[in-house]
Amino acid sequence: MGATRPEIDGYRRRVRRIRVIITALSALSAAGAVAAATQVTSLAPPDRTEICGGTGSATAGRYAVMNNVWGATTAQCLTVDDETGAFEVSSADHGNEANVAAYPMIYAGCHWGRCTADSGMPVRVDRIRRATSDWTFGREGVSGAWDATYDLWFHTTADVDRSPDGAELMIWLDHTGAADPGGTVVARDVAIAGATWDVWYARWAWHHVAYVRTSPTSSVRGLDLHAFIREAVGRGYVDDRWHLSGVEAGFELRRGGVGLRSEEFSVTVESAGAGRGP
Repeated sequence: MGATRPEIDGYRRRVRRIRVIITALSALSAAGAVAAATQVTSLAPPDRTEICGGTGSATAGRYAVMNNVWGATTAQCLTVDDETGAFEVSSADHGNEANVAAYPMIYAGCHWGRCTADSGMPVRVDRIRRATSDWTFGREGVSGAWDATYDLWFHTTADVDRSPDGAELMIWLDHTGAADPGGTVVARDVAIAGATWDVWYARWAWHHVAYVRTSPTSSVRGLDLHAFIREAVGRGYVDDRWHLSGVEAGFELRRGGVGLRSEEFSVTVESAGAGRGP
């Protein structure tokens, strides 16, 4: 016996409902797959921070990393390891070899009033008992004009909530292109901390002294910063009554520099007494 008309209509309605349910389930499944894919692709490494602002910074333990674009308006970005403070210049549009555009760096102590914790600074120069540092950086295949250097800053008093007014002491480990520290050479092949250095000096708003390594290196261990400070004191560029306020390590960029990497950095400053004396 054949099916009646009402039975056929009921069957068709059930089929349509089944198709609607299947279509809805398929859509939900597809949406879930897209959501899952979106979640995976949007996950950046949890231990990395990108800094692109000219004065942007990030904290890593007792150190801080700063993008520090100060001599130009060109763009620059860093990628920073949140735990160790290791950083890489991921992009830079600088192109004027005549001027320093930026000094991306890691530091301990104070930089223009921005201070890190537990640095041992500021400390009066004549109270420094020990100041040493390790630094390893990568520069393989990096083009342009740049230098890899320490930058030590000195205030004439313990008030470090302002710009330095005593001295700037640089320790150049490597450089390329037309980079030089500025000023004039006042001594050559000076033996300090197991290497020889050319000494440059300029009198700006502060005393500026730079020690340029005669044989470039990309890694130092236990570098005796105190020895450089004492050498500068002996030349009259740093005063024993001034205060060491910060120790920085990074790259002065004039042109290029993408791919420069600060891979490992530490600094220890120990004093014979209280660091914030008069």
